[in-house]
Amino acid sequence: MPSCIVALTALMLCLPHAALTMTSNPGSDSLAWKVEPLIEQAEQALYALAATHRTSSMPIERRMEELLLGQGADCDDLREYLQLQRKLGQLNDQYALQKSKLRFRKGIEVLKMLYEKILAMDHHFSSMKTQRELLNISNPHFYPEFAETRSVIDERIKRKFGFTLPDALQVNPFLSATFSILGMVLSSTDDREKRTHPEKTACILDFTVRIYTDLNTLFYETGYLRDINSTLKVDCESLFVDCVRPLGYNLSLNNCRQDDDWERLFTILDLRVTTAMDPQHPEYNPTLVKRLETNLLFALERISQFITRYANFVLQGSDYYQKFTRILEPYDNDLKCARQLPDTFRQLKTDIQMTLEKFNHAYKLPEIQGSRLKDMLFGPLE
Repeated sequence: MPSCIVALTALMLCLPHAALTMTSNPGSDSLAWKVEPLIEQAEQALYALAATHRTSSMPIERRMEELLLGQGADCDDLREYLQLQRKLGQLNDQYALQKSKLRFRKGIEVLKMLYEKILAMDHHFSSMKTQRELLNISNPHFYPEFAETRSVIDERIKRKFGFTLPDALQVNPFLSATFSILGMVLSSTDDREKRTHPEKTACILDFTVRIYTDLNTLFYETGYLRDINSTLKVDCESLFVDCVRPLGYNLSLNNCRQDDDWERLFTILDLRVTTAMDPQHPEYNPTLVKRLETNLLFALERISQFITRYANFVLQGSDYYQKFTRILEPYDNDLKCARQLPDTFRQLKTDIQMTLEKFNHAYKLPEIQGSRLKDMLFGPLE
Protein backbone atom coordinates (compact mmCIF):
# COMPACT_ATOMS: atom_id res chain seq x y z
CA MET A 1 0.00 0.00 0.00
CA PRO A 2 1.51 3.38 -0.93
CA SER A 3 2.68 5.37 2.07
CA CYS A 4 0.51 8.36 1.11
CA ILE A 5 -2.57 6.15 1.52
CA VAL A 6 -1.24 4.79 4.79
CA ALA A 7 -0.81 8.38 6.00
CA LEU A 8 -4.38 9.21 5.07
CA THR A 9 -5.72 6.13 6.83
CA ALA A 10 -3.61 6.88 9.90
CA LEU A 11 -4.95 10.41 10.02
CA MET A 12 -8.52 9.15 10.04
CA LEU A 13 -7.78 6.65 12.81
CA CYS A 14 -5.88 9.14 14.94
CA LEU A 15 -8.42 11.97 14.90
CA PRO A 16 -9.80 12.46 18.41
CA HIS A 17 -13.10 10.69 19.03
CA ALA A 18 -14.81 13.94 19.95
CA ALA A 19 -13.71 15.53 16.68
CA LEU A 20 -15.05 12.59 14.67
CA THR A 21 -18.31 12.77 16.58
CA MET A 22 -18.79 16.36 15.47
CA THR A 23 -18.69 15.29 11.83
CA SER A 24 -22.16 13.87 12.24
CA ASN A 25 -23.52 17.31 13.11
CA PRO A 26 -24.02 19.25 9.87
CA GLY A 27 -24.82 22.39 11.84
CA SER A 28 -21.45 22.45 13.59
CA ASP A 29 -19.08 25.26 12.63
CA SER A 30 -16.08 23.15 13.61
CA LEU A 31 -13.51 22.34 10.95
CA ALA A 32 -13.35 18.76 12.21
CA TRP A 33 -16.47 17.68 10.38
CA LYS A 34 -15.09 19.16 7.15
CA VAL A 35 -11.65 17.58 7.38
CA GLU A 36 -12.78 13.96 7.56
CA PRO A 37 -14.75 13.95 4.26
CA LEU A 38 -11.81 15.62 2.54
CA ILE A 39 -9.48 12.89 3.79
CA GLU A 40 -11.90 10.16 2.76
CA GLN A 41 -12.20 11.62 -0.75
CA ALA A 42 -8.42 11.83 -1.05
CA GLU A 43 -8.04 8.26 0.15
CA GLN A 44 -10.54 6.93 -2.39
CA ALA A 45 -8.99 8.94 -5.21
CA LEU A 46 -5.48 7.76 -4.35
CA TYR A 47 -6.60 4.15 -4.18
CA ALA A 48 -8.26 4.46 -7.61
CA LEU A 49 -5.24 6.27 -9.05
CA ALA A 50 -2.83 3.64 -7.69
CA ALA A 51 -4.98 0.81 -9.07
CA THR A 52 -5.15 2.40 -12.53
CA HIS A 53 -1.41 2.97 -12.58
CA ARG A 54 -0.73 -0.59 -11.49
CA THR A 55 -3.02 -1.96 -14.21
CA SER A 56 -1.13 0.04 -16.82
CA SER A 57 2.40 -0.63 -15.59
CA MET A 58 2.25 -4.32 -14.64
CA PRO A 59 2.11 -5.69 -18.22
CA ILE A 60 5.06 -3.51 -19.18
CA GLU A 61 7.08 -4.61 -16.17
CA ARG A 62 6.24 -8.24 -16.87
CA ARG A 63 7.31 -7.97 -20.53
CA MET A 64 10.55 -6.22 -19.56
CA GLU A 65 11.30 -9.03 -17.11
CA GLU A 66 10.68 -11.61 -19.86
CA LEU A 67 13.09 -9.81 -22.16
CA LEU A 68 15.75 -9.71 -19.46
CA LEU A 69 15.39 -13.41 -18.73
CA GLY A 70 15.10 -14.46 -22.37
CA GLN A 71 17.82 -16.54 -24.02
CA GLY A 72 19.75 -15.20 -27.00
CA ALA A 73 18.39 -11.68 -26.87
CA ASP A 74 18.90 -9.86 -30.15
CA CYS A 75 18.79 -6.25 -31.25
CA ASP A 76 15.03 -6.32 -31.64
CA ASP A 77 14.63 -7.46 -28.05
CA LEU A 78 16.96 -4.71 -26.86
CA ARG A 79 15.07 -2.13 -28.90
CA GLU A 80 11.76 -3.31 -27.46
CA TYR A 81 13.17 -3.27 -23.94
CA LEU A 82 14.36 0.35 -24.30
CA GLN A 83 10.99 1.40 -25.71
CA LEU A 84 9.19 -0.26 -22.82
CA GLN A 85 11.57 1.37 -20.37
CA ARG A 86 10.77 4.81 -21.80
CA LYS A 87 7.06 4.09 -21.72
CA LEU A 88 7.23 2.92 -18.12
CA GLY A 89 9.15 6.06 -17.21
CA GLN A 90 6.43 8.19 -18.81
CA LEU A 91 3.73 6.30 -16.92
CA ASN A 92 5.56 6.81 -13.64
CA ASP A 93 5.99 10.53 -14.35
CA GLN A 94 2.32 10.83 -15.22
CA TYR A 95 1.34 8.96 -12.07
CA ALA A 96 3.47 11.29 -9.95
CA LEU A 97 1.93 14.33 -11.66
CA GLN A 98 -1.61 13.02 -11.11
CA LYS A 99 -0.89 12.48 -7.42
CA SER A 100 0.54 15.97 -7.19
CA LYS A 101 -2.57 17.31 -8.91
CA LEU A 102 -4.80 15.54 -6.40
CA ARG A 103 -2.78 16.82 -3.47
CA PHE A 104 -2.75 20.33 -4.92
CA ARG A 105 -6.52 20.31 -5.21
CA LYS A 106 -6.85 19.15 -1.60
CA GLY A 107 -4.36 21.83 -0.59
CA ILE A 108 -6.50 24.49 -2.24
CA GLU A 109 -9.57 23.09 -0.47
CA VAL A 110 -7.76 23.31 2.88
CA LEU A 111 -6.67 26.86 2.04
CA LYS A 112 -10.30 27.68 1.26
CA MET A 113 -11.37 26.33 4.68
CA LEU A 114 -8.72 28.34 6.48
CA TYR A 115 -9.67 31.50 4.61
CA GLU A 116 -13.29 31.13 5.71
CA LYS A 117 -12.17 30.83 9.32
CA ILE A 118 -9.79 33.78 8.99
CA LEU A 119 -12.66 35.87 7.62
CA ALA A 120 -14.83 34.76 10.55
CA MET A 121 -12.12 35.86 12.99
CA ASP A 122 -11.69 39.11 11.07
CA HIS A 123 -15.41 39.78 11.43
CA HIS A 124 -15.21 38.96 15.13
CA PHE A 125 -12.33 41.34 15.78
CA SER A 126 -13.92 44.09 13.65
CA SER A 127 -17.19 43.89 15.60
CA MET A 128 -15.52 44.03 19.01
CA LYS A 129 -16.27 46.88 21.37
CA THR A 130 -14.17 49.95 20.78
CA GLN A 131 -11.67 51.14 23.33
CA ARG A 132 -14.04 53.88 24.49
CA GLU A 133 -16.86 51.37 25.03
CA LEU A 134 -14.55 49.09 26.99
CA LEU A 135 -13.05 51.88 29.04
CA ASN A 136 -16.53 53.13 29.91
CA ILE A 137 -16.68 50.16 32.25
CA SER A 138 -13.74 51.65 34.17
CA ASN A 139 -15.25 55.15 34.28
CA PRO A 140 -17.46 55.73 37.36
CA HIS A 141 -19.47 58.34 35.45
CA PHE A 142 -20.76 55.45 33.29
CA TYR A 143 -22.84 54.10 36.20
CA PRO A 144 -26.34 55.46 37.00
CA GLU A 145 -25.80 55.11 40.77
CA PHE A 146 -22.70 57.25 40.55
CA ALA A 147 -24.35 59.76 38.23
CA GLU A 148 -27.02 60.32 40.88
CA THR A 149 -24.39 61.47 43.36
CA ARG A 150 -22.35 63.50 40.89
CA SER A 151 -24.38 66.69 41.11
CA VAL A 152 -24.37 66.54 44.92
CA ILE A 153 -20.61 65.99 45.06
CA ASP A 154 -19.94 68.74 42.53
CA GLU A 155 -22.13 71.14 44.48
CA ARG A 156 -20.36 70.45 47.77
CA ILE A 157 -16.86 70.74 46.35
CA LYS A 158 -17.79 73.92 44.53
CA ARG A 159 -19.41 75.42 47.62
CA LYS A 160 -16.46 74.64 49.90
CA PHE A 161 -13.56 75.16 47.48
CA GLY A 162 -15.01 76.91 44.46
CA PHE A 163 -13.71 74.11 42.21
CA THR A 164 -15.29 71.50 39.92
CA LEU A 165 -13.65 68.66 38.02
CA PRO A 166 -13.29 69.66 34.34
CA ASP A 167 -15.23 67.48 31.90
CA ALA A 168 -12.01 66.55 30.09
CA LEU A 169 -10.69 64.91 33.27
CA GLN A 170 -13.81 62.96 34.07
CA VAL A 171 -12.76 60.12 31.74
CA ASN A 172 -9.83 59.37 34.05
CA PRO A 173 -11.07 56.85 36.65
CA PHE A 174 -8.31 57.68 39.13
CA LEU A 175 -9.06 61.43 39.15
CA SER A 176 -12.80 60.73 39.26
CA ALA A 177 -12.31 58.39 42.20
CA THR A 178 -10.16 60.90 44.10
CA PHE A 179 -12.59 63.72 43.43
CA SER A 180 -15.58 61.62 44.46
CA ILE A 181 -13.99 60.34 47.67
CA LEU A 182 -13.11 63.89 48.61
CA GLY A 183 -16.71 64.89 48.02
CA MET A 184 -18.03 62.07 50.21
CA VAL A 185 -15.56 62.94 52.99
CA LEU A 186 -16.84 66.49 52.95
CA SER A 187 -20.47 65.38 52.92
CA SER A 188 -22.78 66.89 55.47
CA THR A 189 -25.48 64.97 57.32
CA ASP A 190 -28.47 66.68 55.76
CA ASP A 191 -31.16 64.90 53.74
CA ARG A 192 -29.16 65.11 50.57
CA GLU A 193 -26.60 62.71 52.11
CA LYS A 194 -29.03 59.88 51.41
CA ARG A 195 -28.79 60.67 47.71
CA THR A 196 -25.08 59.88 47.62
CA HIS A 197 -25.53 56.08 48.19
CA PRO A 198 -22.10 55.82 49.86
CA GLU A 199 -21.88 51.99 49.81
CA LYS A 200 -22.87 51.73 46.16
CA THR A 201 -20.57 54.58 45.23
CA ALA A 202 -17.66 52.98 47.11
CA CYS A 203 -18.18 49.69 45.27
CA ILE A 204 -18.29 51.45 41.91
CA LEU A 205 -15.14 53.43 42.64
CA ASP A 206 -13.29 50.35 43.86
CA PHE A 207 -14.34 48.33 40.81
CA THR A 208 -13.55 51.00 38.21
CA VAL A 209 -10.11 51.81 39.58
CA ARG A 210 -9.09 48.15 39.80
CA ILE A 211 -10.38 47.14 36.38
CA TYR A 212 -8.92 50.08 34.44
CA THR A 213 -5.51 48.45 33.81
CA ASP A 214 -7.03 45.05 33.08
CA LEU A 215 -9.35 46.48 30.43
CA ASN A 216 -6.42 48.22 28.79
CA THR A 217 -4.63 44.88 28.67
CA LEU A 218 -7.64 43.27 27.02
CA PHE A 219 -8.00 46.03 24.48
CA TYR A 220 -4.39 46.18 23.34
CA GLU A 221 -3.84 42.42 23.31
CA THR A 222 -7.00 41.77 21.31
CA GLY A 223 -5.78 44.50 18.97
CA TYR A 224 -2.53 42.58 18.62
CA LEU A 225 -4.46 39.41 17.72
CA ARG A 226 -6.54 41.39 15.24
CA ASP A 227 -3.37 42.62 13.52
CA ILE A 228 -1.97 39.09 13.24
CA ASN A 229 -5.25 37.85 11.81
CA SER A 230 -5.26 40.68 9.26
CA THR A 231 -1.74 39.70 8.21
CA LEU A 232 -2.84 36.06 7.86
CA LYS A 233 -5.74 37.17 5.67
CA VAL A 234 -3.49 39.15 3.33
CA ASP A 235 -0.90 36.36 3.20
CA CYS A 236 -3.58 33.74 2.48
CA GLU A 237 -4.86 35.81 -0.44
CA SER A 238 -1.34 36.33 -1.75
CA LEU A 239 -0.50 32.63 -1.39
CA PHE A 240 -3.58 31.64 -3.39
CA VAL A 241 -2.59 33.95 -6.25
CA ASP A 242 0.95 32.54 -6.29
CA CYS A 243 -0.33 28.95 -6.28
CA VAL A 244 -2.79 29.31 -9.17
CA ARG A 245 -0.81 31.72 -11.35
CA PRO A 246 1.20 28.92 -13.09
CA LEU A 247 -2.13 27.38 -14.13
CA GLY A 248 -3.22 30.56 -15.91
CA TYR A 249 -5.96 31.30 -13.37
CA ASN A 250 -6.16 35.02 -12.67
CA LEU A 251 -8.94 35.60 -10.12
CA SER A 252 -8.10 36.59 -6.55
CA LEU A 253 -9.05 34.36 -3.66
CA ASN A 254 -11.80 36.72 -2.57
CA ASN A 255 -13.25 36.95 -6.10
CA CYS A 256 -13.04 33.19 -6.54
CA ARG A 257 -14.91 32.79 -3.27
CA GLN A 258 -17.55 35.40 -4.08
CA ASP A 259 -18.11 34.04 -7.60
CA ASP A 260 -18.00 30.42 -6.36
CA ASP A 261 -15.49 29.79 -9.15
CA TRP A 262 -13.82 26.75 -7.61
CA GLU A 263 -14.99 24.27 -10.23
CA ARG A 264 -13.61 26.42 -13.05
CA LEU A 265 -10.28 26.57 -11.23
CA PHE A 266 -10.17 22.79 -10.86
CA THR A 267 -11.22 22.35 -14.51
CA ILE A 268 -8.26 24.49 -15.54
CA LEU A 269 -6.03 22.36 -13.32
CA ASP A 270 -7.32 19.15 -14.93
CA LEU A 271 -6.82 20.58 -18.40
CA ARG A 272 -3.23 21.63 -17.70
CA VAL A 273 -2.36 18.19 -16.37
CA THR A 274 -4.10 16.39 -19.25
CA THR A 275 -2.30 18.57 -21.79
CA ALA A 276 1.07 17.99 -20.15
CA MET A 277 0.59 14.19 -20.26
CA ASP A 278 -0.88 13.85 -23.79
CA PRO A 279 1.80 13.10 -26.44
CA GLN A 280 -0.79 13.79 -29.17
CA HIS A 281 -1.48 17.32 -27.97
CA PRO A 282 0.07 20.06 -30.16
CA GLU A 283 1.59 21.71 -27.09
CA TYR A 284 2.96 18.48 -25.64
CA ASN A 285 6.44 18.74 -24.22
CA PRO A 286 7.95 16.03 -21.97
CA THR A 287 9.61 18.68 -19.82
CA LEU A 288 6.19 20.17 -19.02
CA VAL A 289 5.33 17.14 -16.90
CA LYS A 290 8.26 17.68 -14.54
CA ARG A 291 7.88 21.45 -14.59
CA LEU A 292 4.18 21.31 -13.74
CA GLU A 293 4.80 18.76 -11.01
CA THR A 294 7.50 21.00 -9.53
CA ASN A 295 5.13 23.98 -9.52
CA LEU A 296 2.42 21.98 -7.80
CA LEU A 297 4.78 20.55 -5.18
CA PHE A 298 6.26 23.99 -4.49
CA ALA A 299 2.74 25.39 -3.99
CA LEU A 300 1.94 22.51 -1.62
CA GLU A 301 5.05 23.22 0.41
CA ARG A 302 3.96 26.84 0.87
CA ILE A 303 0.43 25.77 1.79
CA SER A 304 1.92 23.40 4.35
CA GLN A 305 3.87 26.28 5.90
CA PHE A 306 0.75 28.44 5.99
CA ILE A 307 -1.16 25.65 7.73
CA THR A 308 1.46 25.72 10.48
CA ARG A 309 1.16 29.51 10.82
CA TYR A 310 -2.62 29.30 11.06
CA ALA A 311 -2.48 26.52 13.66
CA ASN A 312 0.01 28.48 15.77
CA PHE A 313 -2.19 31.57 15.65
CA VAL A 314 -5.25 29.62 16.80
CA LEU A 315 -3.26 28.22 19.72
CA GLN A 316 -2.03 31.73 20.55
CA GLY A 317 -5.57 33.12 20.41
CA SER A 318 -6.81 30.36 22.70
CA ASP A 319 -4.05 31.15 25.22
CA TYR A 320 -4.86 34.87 25.14
CA TYR A 321 -8.59 34.41 25.70
CA GLN A 322 -7.93 31.91 28.47
CA LYS A 323 -5.83 34.60 30.12
CA PHE A 324 -8.61 37.17 29.62
CA THR A 325 -11.04 34.84 31.38
CA ARG A 326 -8.71 34.58 34.37
CA ILE A 327 -8.13 38.33 34.47
CA LEU A 328 -11.87 39.06 34.83
CA GLU A 329 -12.69 36.13 37.10
CA PRO A 330 -11.82 37.81 40.45
CA TYR A 331 -14.35 40.59 39.90
CA ASP A 332 -17.24 38.14 39.99
CA ASN A 333 -15.94 36.75 43.28
CA ASP A 334 -16.35 40.10 45.03
CA LEU A 335 -19.81 39.32 46.44
CA LYS A 336 -20.11 42.59 48.31
CA CYS A 337 -20.17 44.59 45.10
CA ALA A 338 -21.49 41.91 42.76
CA ARG A 339 -24.81 43.69 42.26
CA GLN A 340 -23.05 46.82 41.12
CA LEU A 341 -21.22 45.12 38.23
CA PRO A 342 -22.62 46.57 35.00
CA ASP A 343 -24.35 44.53 32.31
CA THR A 344 -21.60 45.64 29.92
CA PHE A 345 -19.05 43.84 32.09
CA ARG A 346 -21.13 40.66 32.16
CA GLN A 347 -21.56 40.84 28.38
CA LEU A 348 -17.81 41.29 27.99
CA LYS A 349 -17.21 38.12 30.00
CA THR A 350 -19.76 36.25 27.90
CA ASP A 351 -18.13 37.45 24.67
CA ILE A 352 -14.70 36.37 25.87
CA GLN A 353 -15.96 32.91 26.86
CA MET A 354 -17.72 32.44 23.52
CA THR A 355 -14.59 33.50 21.64
CA LEU A 356 -12.47 31.09 23.68
CA GLU A 357 -14.87 28.30 22.68
CA LYS A 358 -14.51 29.24 19.03
CA PHE A 359 -10.71 29.20 19.22
CA ASN A 360 -10.83 25.78 20.89
CA HIS A 361 -13.37 24.25 18.50
CA ALA A 362 -14.57 26.27 15.49
CA TYR A 363 -11.20 27.66 14.45
CA LYS A 364 -9.04 24.72 15.47
CA LEU A 365 -8.13 22.06 12.93
CA PRO A 366 -7.62 18.66 14.58
CA GLU A 367 -4.22 17.18 13.82
CA ILE A 368 -3.48 19.91 11.30
CA GLN A 369 -0.55 21.21 13.34
CA GLY A 370 1.03 17.75 13.23
CA SER A 371 2.38 15.83 10.29
CA ARG A 372 -0.56 13.64 9.30
CA LEU A 373 -2.64 16.05 7.30
CA LYS A 374 0.47 17.64 5.84
CA ASP A 375 1.61 14.17 4.79
CA MET A 376 -1.60 13.91 2.80
CA LEU A 377 -0.74 17.15 1.04
CA PHE A 378 3.03 16.89 0.84
CA GLY A 379 4.20 13.44 1.83
CA PRO A 380 6.35 10.85 0.03
CA LEU A 381 5.08 10.02 -3.43
CA GLU A 382 5.45 6.32 -2.76
